[in-house]
Amino acid sequence: ISWMRMRDMHILTSATITYTGDARFSVKHPEGSDEWRLIINYVQPRDAGLYECQVNTEPKMKMAFALRVEGKQ
Repeated sequence: ISWMRMRDMHILTSATITYTGDARFSVKHPEGSDEWRLIINYVQPRDAGLYECQVNTEPKMKMAFALRVEGKQ
């Protein structure tokens, strides 16, 4: 499983490894589950946009998620 930020095609995580220098990003995968959650701590307006979860199986699977950030600035 990989998480990608679509605006710049940056791979954020693959399996449980984080590939971004931004320490706010991580992945949570409870042992024995099929959940792979992208975690963004201290979310900011610039984090808004599309993120894609990719499963590297045959056939390849992917699902995009739109993140909207609201609130006081």
